[in-house]
Amino acid sequence: MQGRRSGIMLAGSLVVCGLTLSVGAQQSQPGGEQEREVKEAEVPPAALAALKKVAGGAPFTEFAEEIEHGHTFYEGTFKGLDGNVDALVTAEGDLVEIEESISAEKVPAAVRAAVQKVAGADVKPRFEKKTMILYEAHFRKDGKGREMILTPDGRRFYEDAATRGDVRAAKPGDEESDASDDDSDDDDGE
Repeated sequence: MQGRRSGIMLAGSLVVCGLTLSVGAQQSQPGGEQEREVKEAEVPPAALAALKKVAGGAPFTEFAEEIEHGHTFYEGTFKGLDGNVDALVTAEGDLVEIEESISAEKVPAAVRAAVQKVAGADVKPRFEKKTMILYEAHFRKDGKGREMILTPDGRRFYEDAATRGDVRAAKPGDEESDASDDDSDDDDGE
């Protein structure tokens, strides 16, 4: 009888530890990123208005506040045609990205083939389509055409690095010193 009681107490302790680890992992992720569930009332008005616009009248199932790269974002989740859709916006209401679950049939054949090559033919992956919002600026400096690609929160996005799989963004403020040369004769940046 005492062995059974000890087993139940041990199992209960493991469940509590597991829940604690799960909550801790969700709140503080690698790289200083944090995420926490919030109520609709905790989402800033501009962010909430932007999320509602993206959802197009669909009811939200949850909201979250995310801190990434020192910036605070708000995410709203709602049901789409193939499953959940997550929209991420800044506190000011600027759309950052949309992630939506999609069926494998809607994924380009090249994407499915690349996943199968790495994961194996018998694996049935889940797919999400990610739409990122980026802004491209063109200007002239020191007699040269330049361009910058930025995220809505002002971080630099390096397109060439993204093609190598090394996506990174610089801190706001170092855009000018790091602006890429664009030697084309376009007058877009003048």
